[in-house]
Amino acid sequence: MKRIGFLACLAAVMGMAAVAHADLSSCSTAHVIIEVNPNVAVSTVADPDIQNIQTGTIEVVITFLVEANLQEACVYVEASNLYKGDDPTNDDVPPIPLDTTVPVTISPVNANPLNGGSNMAAWIGPGSPIGPYETELSETICFESSQNNHFSQEVDITVTWDQDDPEKPTGQYSGMVRLCALVTPDSTEG
Repeated sequence: MKRIGFLACLAAVMGMAAVAHADLSSCSTAHVIIEVNPNVAVSTVADPDIQNIQTGTIEVVITFLVEANLQEACVYVEASNLYKGDDPTNDDVPPIPLDTTVPVTISPVNANPLNGGSNMAAWIGPGSPIGPYETELSETICFESSQNNHFSQEVDITVTWDQDDPEKPTGQYSGMVRLCALVTPDSTEG
């Protein structure tokens, strides 16, 4: 019995000694992995210059900057009619209508439509309002950049309105145009 008691005491003393003789420092390593997700940002380079017209077709070129961390981006346009005094709620003066028979031209500086497509996007129906401005929506066109694995460039769009009223009241008419860009679904696969 004395022997069992002695062994139990010896085990307890050794356990305390192990704690007393622990290392003075210790380290551990973790392997960190992150995945950079595709992203895209669009900004307006500058508002277009004011144009003077009596009657006829009005073509306006607007330059946007599209910046994405991948080489493919899809874009579409939404545009409104042009309203006298920048007031889309005034029914007294009919607006200058967006000419939806003329496709919007989308022209990136360093990219071409995928699969040999066209850069002319037809108007396909109502878009999302921009504030109080009702808009029309264009088709979406996907482009591949010629830049090194990114899409960071100016994109010119050409939108057309038709001022066909020779008795249209004089003054400034204005509206809104929006360019939207999105990443292509297969660009997120890896």
